[in-house]
Amino acid sequence: MSNETKLALQAKKSANIIKSLCDLYGLSLQEATDIYYQSDTSVLIEEGIADLQCRSDKYLASIVWEEHLESQKHNT
Repeated sequence: MSNETKLALQAKKSANIIKSLCDLYGLSLQEATDIYYQSDTSVLIEEGIADLQCRSDKYLASIVWEEHLESQKHNT
């Protein structure tokens, strides 16, 4: 797989997870994007760690959301 193809697949996966965050949790596109890119999970997906990119978009959105909620608890 070429690097270009890999980057395109990662971008599509990220976009699908962000859309799932919007659908599942009623977030705006901007809110969902911010939450996704501030998550440790997004870094792991982009680095190809633990084959997370093979998981469903909704599952990964729920992981990102839980991570967000946990970080909110620590910030208050």
